[in-house]
Amino acid sequence: MSVFETERLILRPRGPEHLEACVAINTDPEVMRYLGPVWPAAQQRAHLTRQFTRAWPPGLGYWAIFRKTAPGEMLGWGLLVPLEGTDEIQLGYRLKRSAWGDGIATEAGRRLVAYGLETVGLSGLAAWTHPQNTGSKGVLTKLGFLPDGQYEDDGQLQDLYRLTPAARQP
Repeated sequence: MSVFETERLILRPRGPEHLEACVAINTDPEVMRYLGPVWPAAQQRAHLTRQFTRAWPPGLGYWAIFRKTAPGEMLGWGLLVPLEGTDEIQLGYRLKRSAWGDGIATEAGRRLVAYGLETVGLSGLAAWTHPQNTGSKGVLTKLGFLPDGQYEDDGQLQDLYRLTPAARQP
């Protein structure tokens, strides 16, 4: 998988070396507020370890996000992976609270969208978010995603967004 740079960020393939930072993010109740119950740390470690070793389609996967000014402190991750139950690829992101509100998700998302559409050759992307997650909806809108119905994730209806190359924001 590729390493990417943006004006402020470095996105590196996420792997076992990021386990404890991922667990810390996933066990923060505020981070998980719209994503479901917080799993115990041991359950998180097992789940994440399976994710790290999963074989994704070529060019797809998870990227750990770092500031160029603090390359050892993981802020969160972005992803391009198959959207479960569909033949689409989804964009996703999750950040620790201290990285919220600074445009990190938008900047990382913009880079992953460009990579997915231009390099991987995807015909479009999907994304979903909780209906009350206004922050995530704002990121998706800035990236050019448009609302397109709902998606069921673990029995919960989420707002579904889609992006086509023609609708993309530079």
